[in-house]
Amino acid sequence: MDLSLTRICPSDAVPAGELRQFKVGDSELLVVNSAGRLLCLAARCTHAGAPLVEGELSGDVLTCPWHGSRFKVTDGSVVRGPAERALKTYNCQVQAGYLLAEI
Repeated sequence: MDLSLTRICPSDAVPAGELRQFKVGDSELLVVNSAGRLLCLAARCTHAGAPLVEGELSGDVLTCPWHGSRFKVTDGSVVRGPAERALKTYNCQVQAGYLLAEI
């Protein structure tokens, strides 16, 4: 299946060190600005579905607000449970001032 690029937000909508959630079609995406690099991940924790936008970002590690699972935002991998499954990540890029992602 060929995935097309979908416009998520202006590239300056998420300041460095912060995260924002966006609804795109049926998908909830979390956009993280990690040291100036924009990353797109699933917006819900794989453990209990917590909204990760309410979590805490420290460097490249995002902590879930409900049970403390930690995920590496660069690849979605679990750093610490209770979550056992990685977060889905989306290929993304900036073009003409907008963040685009393969959804």
